[in-house]
Amino acid sequence: MAISQTVALDAERSLHLIREGDGLPIVLIHGALATHVDWLEAPLAAFAQRGLALAVDRPGHGSSARPRYDATPLAQARQIRAGLTALGVDVAGVRLVGHSFGGMVAMTWAAAWPEEVRSLLLLSPITRPEFRVTEHLMLGPRALPVFGPVIAEVARWSLDPVLLKMVQKLMFSPGQPPVDWLERYPAEVVLRPSQMVQEGEDAATLTPGSLAGLVDIRAIRCPVALVSGMGDKIVEHRQHAALMAAVMPQAALTLVEGIGHMPHHQALDQVLAAFDGLSAQEPASTAPAQSAERPSPA
Repeated sequence: MAISQTVALDAERSLHLIREGDGLPIVLIHGALATHVDWLEAPLAAFAQRGLALAVDRPGHGSSARPRYDATPLAQARQIRAGLTALGVDVAGVRLVGHSFGGMVAMTWAAAWPEEVRSLLLLSPITRPEFRVTEHLMLGPRALPVFGPVIAEVARWSLDPVLLKMVQKLMFSPGQPPVDWLERYPAEVVLRPSQMVQEGEDAATLTPGSLAGLVDIRAIRCPVALVSGMGDKIVEHRQHAALMAAVMPQAALTLVEGIGHMPHHQALDQVLAAFDGLSAQEPASTAPAQSAERPSPA
């Protein structure tokens, strides 16, 4: 049975998650314009059969709070990691599953704390900064000091509902969003002005030339798998997943025809096959639990 948990880390930071299953932790990290709800129902249940599935709200999204201007993938990875530790999860031995922007957060975690990550599964990941129309033109202005929240408040009743419907269709194109997914989708939460401001701050880390969006992939030691749809209209697989697989000798790439940006909903069997393949490559032992207490990288 799935259990909801929230832990406060300080006056401005918290972590919310849904947990199901038992065993080694599997951290599920969602992408943009989403919350932990994106992993419900089938993906969470399937991963819970393979370990302790932990579907988190990324910092600044859903019920996980973060302060303004603390949006880098490293800062988000550090906060998720701290929240899991506060909830009693041993992060020495985690398996990371990241979708879209969540893939960048997962990659950053694996590079910053390589001794504690057993495997890394990236689903339609954004892997490096680049100019992105929706993120930088539609969401980016929300990150501005003073004016950003005002823009977000105005857009809530004008641009954002239209933008959201467009993005939802693009996520699943060339298919259609499943009815049950649309019914679960937390539109009221995602469209909150405060969350859209955080979306804008996330987008800023993807600005071309941004050091915050660069990951030292040479530091990633664990086995890696990438799954992307060949029809993805959100993240171009040749510029991200395929390129990443080409430069990482320990990475395996699965490209799925006829699906878009949501392989965990459109091609769950292939996603699970990739995850199970990683499990077979994982080391027999992991770093000791106290490794989670070492100082975080700057």
